[in-house]
Amino acid sequence: MTEEQRIAIIANAHRESKNFRPNSEIMELVGELQAETFVLNNGLRKVEQEDVSDEAQYLLKDIAEEIDEEDKEIGLSDEMKGVYDDS
Repeated sequence: MTEEQRIAIIANAHRESKNFRPNSEIMELVGELQAETFVLNNGLRKVEQEDVSDEAQYLLKDIAEEIDEEDKEIGLSDEMKGVYDDS
């Protein structure tokens, strides 16, 4: 293969790559790989005793953990109230 043929193949591959749009499965894989790389480079945060005791209370139980934060109402600023009232 001549040098001109190799350059033409590379140029064509480059042009086609500009139109490439990854689907959701590819983007999910990319996200997983990025998360894995982040954990490998930075590690996980140190587990505290409070975290262990919070989770231990549900060990060997068939109930789901209640999430208190979801039950609390959050206050809205006057600006945000205006956003909801206008629409």
